[in-house]
Amino acid sequence: MGTSLIAAMNKAEPLYQIPEDDLVGDVLVPAMAASDEARIGAGFFSSRCFAQIAPGLAGFLAHPDRHLSLLISPEIDEADRDALERGIKSPEQVVRDLEQRLFADAVVSASALVHHTLDCLAYLVAAGRLSVRFALMPRGQYHKKKWLLRGGTEWLAVHGSGNATARGLLVNGEQMTVDRPWVDGSAAQTRVAKLVGGWERDWNNENPHVLAIEIIDGLRVIGKRGAKQSVPTIDDFWRAWQADHMRGLEPALPPGVITQPPRTLRIPEGVEWETGLYQHQGVAVRTFLDAGSHGILAIATGGGKTQTSLITAVTEQDRHTGPMLVMIIVPTAPLLRQWIEVVRRFGVEPAVPSNLTVPKRRVWIEELKAALTTKSNYTAVVLCTQQLFVGDESLRETVDSLSPQVLTMLIGDEVHNLGAPTFLRSAPQRFDVRLGLSATPSRQYDEAGSAQLFDYFGPPIYEFTLADAIAVGCLTPYRYYLHEVRLTPEEFAAYVDLSRQLRRKGFIRQDDGSSDGIDDQIEHLLRKRRAVLEQATGKIAALEALLVETGVRDVARTLIYTSAKQQVLGGTKQLSEANALLRRLGIRFHEFTNAETGRRGAERYLEAFGHGEYQALTAMKVLDEGIDLPETDTAYILASSTVRREWVQRRGRILRRAEGKAHATLHDFIVLPPGDETGEGRGIVTGELARAREFAGAAENEYDPDGPRTVISRLERTI
Repeated sequence: MGTSLIAAMNKAEPLYQIPEDDLVGDVLVPAMAASDEARIGAGFFSSRCFAQIAPGLAGFLAHPDRHLSLLISPEIDEADRDALERGIKSPEQVVRDLEQRLFADAVVSASALVHHTLDCLAYLVAAGRLSVRFALMPRGQYHKKKWLLRGGTEWLAVHGSGNATARGLLVNGEQMTVDRPWVDGSAAQTRVAKLVGGWERDWNNENPHVLAIEIIDGLRVIGKRGAKQSVPTIDDFWRAWQADHMRGLEPALPPGVITQPPRTLRIPEGVEWETGLYQHQGVAVRTFLDAGSHGILAIATGGGKTQTSLITAVTEQDRHTGPMLVMIIVPTAPLLRQWIEVVRRFGVEPAVPSNLTVPKRRVWIEELKAALTTKSNYTAVVLCTQQLFVGDESLRETVDSLSPQVLTMLIGDEVHNLGAPTFLRSAPQRFDVRLGLSATPSRQYDEAGSAQLFDYFGPPIYEFTLADAIAVGCLTPYRYYLHEVRLTPEEFAAYVDLSRQLRRKGFIRQDDGSSDGIDDQIEHLLRKRRAVLEQATGKIAALEALLVETGVRDVARTLIYTSAKQQVLGGTKQLSEANALLRRLGIRFHEFTNAETGRRGAERYLEAFGHGEYQALTAMKVLDEGIDLPETDTAYILASSTVRREWVQRRGRILRRAEGKAHATLHDFIVLPPGDETGEGRGIVTGELARAREFAGAAENEYDPDGPRTVISRLERTI
C-alpha cells in the first residue's frame, strides 16, 4: 500500500477549477513528494511547470530509485528542445558539469528547479531520472492530459483539460479531476485502471493510433519541420526515417510500415523560367498545354529540358483536383540518378523501382495503388529505366488499371529511344498527359519508327536548338576545327570487307547506330565496321601533333573522348593508346571510367579537374551516359559516332557553362579513305561530312578562312 500517498491525498477535492482552486498546492506538490513513480501525459509541455511543483518534485527526486516519465506531443519550445538535446547527446558531460555547479551531493533541490529549470531538465534526462517520449498521431495532436502517480500499489490519477505547463497549472481556465480509487469508489477505480492501461499501451506502442518515439527521434522530426510548421504526425516520423535511410543514416523502415513522399510537386524558389535566360522554358510549357498536353519538346542539351518537363508537371498537377501519377522513363542509370536529384528539388521523393528486387517491387506497386486511391491532392513520381518499364508487365498494368480520378502523366527522356518496337508494342494507353523530351526526336533512318513515336506522344511542337541555346547564353560559344585522318590500306580493306558481309546478310540501309530490328550477326558486323572508323590509327598521331603544338604546359581543362570498342585489326585499345601518349608527354590526366559516372565519383574528379589538378580527362562512354563536363573548354573527339543524336548530345555536354569559361574549342578527326576511291570510300566521306556540317553550323569560326566550312567544301567536291 502507498500509505504516504494515501495520507498526502487525505484532504484532496475530487474536482479542481483553475485558476480558482490550488491544484498545485493541494494535490501535485504533496502527491509528487509521496510517490514512488510519476507518469505525466500532455498535449503541451513546458519545463517551467517543474518550477511550479518544485517542492514536491525535489522530494520525489531525493529518492534515487524513483523515476519520472513524460509522454508528450512534440509541441515544445526551442529552449526545451535544446535542453533535451543536451541531455541525450552529452549525458556524461551534463551530469559532471551540473553536479559541480548546481547540485550538492547530486541532489536536485527545489531552488534549482525554480531558478535553473532548463539545466534541471537536461540533467534529469542525462542522469536517467527522466524518460521522455514524443507521442505522434496519424492526424492531429496527442492531447491526453494526465498525471499518474503511484505510491506502493496504489495509483492516483489527476486528469482533465490542463496541460503540463505553468499556464495550464496556474493561469488558464482549466478543470482537473482527482481520482483516489482507494476511497472514491468503483467508478474511480475503473477510470484509474483505464488511464493507467491507456498510458502503458501508448508508451509501449500497443495503441495503433499513437506512435511513441524516443527523444532523439522526436527532436529530428521537429527539426526537419521547423518551428512554425504544424504538429508532426506519425507519417512525418516515418518519412524522416525514410529520408535518413536514403542517406545511409538509418536502417530500412520496419516491416509493414508504409510512408508517403511529400504530397505535391512545387517549382523551387528562385527558378527563372518565364523571364530571363531561360524564358524559352515558359514558352515550351505554354506550347505544350495549348497542344492538348501531348507532344515532344525538342530542347537542346543545356536548354533545361528536365526542368521544363517538371515545371509542366507542376502546371498539370495544379490544374487537377485529386491524385496524380508522373511516370518518367529514362534510357540509362546515370540519367536516372540525375533525375532523382532534380525531382527532389521539386519537393517530392521519387520512387525508383529499378533499385528494388522483384518481391519488393510487387509490394511497392501495391503501396502505390493504395496511395493513389485518395481523393486528396497527392502526386506520386516514379522514375524507371526504359528496360524496366518494357520488361515489367505488372508496372504497365498498374498504370492501365488506375481510376479515372488519377491524372497520369508520362515523361519520356531521350524520347527517340521510345520509338523502338519493344516500347510501342506495350505502351499503356492510360497516360492522359504525354510529354517527350529530346534534342533530336526523329529516329535517324527510321521514318516508320518516328511516325509511330509521334502518333503515341504527339509530334514535336517546340524546338530550342543548340544554336538558340548559344545565342541566349545557355551554352558556351565554340570554335570547331576539322583534322583529316586517312585510313591505312589495311583499315580500309577491313571496312570494305565488313560492308560486303553486311550486304550479303541483307543490310543495305544507312547505319544509324540502332540495333532495333537487327539480328545479332548484323549488329556484330556493324559494331566492327564503326570501330574501324572510330579507331583509325592516324588519330593518335594527329592528337599528338596538336598537343605538342598547343604546348604541354598549356594543356588545361581538356577532354579526350575515345572509342569504347575493341580494335578490329588487333592491338591496343584507343583509350590505352591515348593514356600512353599523355604519360609520354608528361600531361597530368585522369581516366574517367563508367564506375565514376555516379554523382559522388563524378563530382570528386570533376572538381579536381576544374581546379587544375588534372590537365586532361580521357573517357569512352561518359558523354553518352548523362554526365556533363562544364569544366571542359577544349575537347578532342577521337571517337565519332554515325548517329546524329549522339553528336548533338556530346557537343552539348561539352558546351555547358562554367565559371571563367568564355568559349570552347572542339577538335574533330574526320576519317577519309586512303586514296581517291569510289563506292565505299565515297560512303565514308559522305557519313563523316554529315557530322562535320552539323558541328560547323553553330560554330563561331564556320566561315573563317581556315574554318570548317572551307574543309567541308573541298571534301564535298570529291564525292
